Amino acid sequence: MQMKMLLLLSLLLILGACEKSFNISIPDDSNKPVLNLLMNKDSVMIARVALSTRLGDRKDTNELKDAVVNLFENGIFKERLSPYILSGRVYYRSKSVAKTGVTYRISAAVPGYEEVSGSDIVPDTVDPGPIRMTVSRIDQWRNRAVINIQLHDDPAVQNYYRIRLYQVLNWVGADGDTVRLKLPQYFESGEMGLPLLEDDTHPEFYTTDALFNGRNLVVTLKADVQDNLKTMIVEVSSLTYHSYNYLNSAYQAQEKNEDGLSEKVIVYNNILKGFGIVGGVAQREYELSR
Repeated sequence: MQMKMLLLLSLLLILGACEKSFNISIPDDSNKPVLNLLMNKDSVMIARVALSTRLGDRKDTNELKDAVVNLFENGIFKERLSPYILSGRVYYRSKSVAKTGVTYRISAAVPGYEEVSGSDIVPDTVDPGPIRMTVSRIDQWRNRAVINIQLHDDPAVQNYYRIRLYQVLNWVGADGDTVRLKLPQYFESGEMGLPLLEDDTHPEFYTTDALFNGRNLVVTLKADVQDNLKTMIVEVSSLTYHSYNYLNSAYQAQEKNEDGLSEKVIVYNNILKGFGIVGGVAQREYELSR
C-alpha cells in the first residue's frame, strides 16, 4: 500500500512539474469611438458619435459633444455636420439630403482618439407590384390580416430587402384632437404558396435575392389584429450590403442574445478604427385600408 501511495505522489509531482502558465492578452473594446449613421434616401443625414462602454457601465457617460464630424460626397468634402441635442442625446446633422447612387463617407474626429470613418452608397427605393390586404374574422375580438407584397427584382443588382408592418390607430385626446398612432405589428412571413411556420412571429422580415434573383417574389404576411382595425402600413426598404448586415444582425442579436440556449450573434460593423455603421437605406411606406 505504501508503495502505491509513493507511486501516486510521484506521478502527481511529475504532472505538476509539466504545468506551464500562459498570459493571453485580451483586447479592451471599451472606450473606443462609435459612429452610427443610416442614410435614408431624400432625407438629411443624422449621425451619433459616442464611446463604447463595458457591459454594466452607465450609458449616459459615453456622450461625445465635441466630435468633429465631416461628410464627403464621392470622395470630395461636402460639409461639417452640426451638433444638436434631442432627449438628452447628442446628434450631428447635415444640411444636405442623401441622394441615390452617391457614395458618402463620414469621418468623426474625437480628441484623444484616432479618427474613425465609414462609407456606403444610398440605394434606390423598391418598386413593388400591387400590395393587397384581406381581413377575415378569427373570433369576436380578433381578425386575421393577410397581406401579399410582390417584389420586382433587378437581375443585374444584388438586392437586399427589409419589410415591416404597422397598425394605425386613431383616438381622440382630452382636447378633442385626433391622435394618429403607428404601432409595430408582429407577423408571420413566407413566400406565397409555401406554408408558414406556426408561432414564428416577428416585427421585421429580411431577405436577399439570392434564391430569386431576376424573378418576381410574392411575400405573404399574416398578422392577428384588433377587430376595429381600419388601416395598416407596409414599410418596404431597399438596403445595401452594409445596412442589411448591420440591421439584420442587430435584430437577430436582440432576439437571440438574451436566450441562454441560442448561439450568440455578433453585430456587423464597418467603421474603420472604431465601431458602428455607416449604411444606406431607401424606405417607402404603403397605406392599406379595409
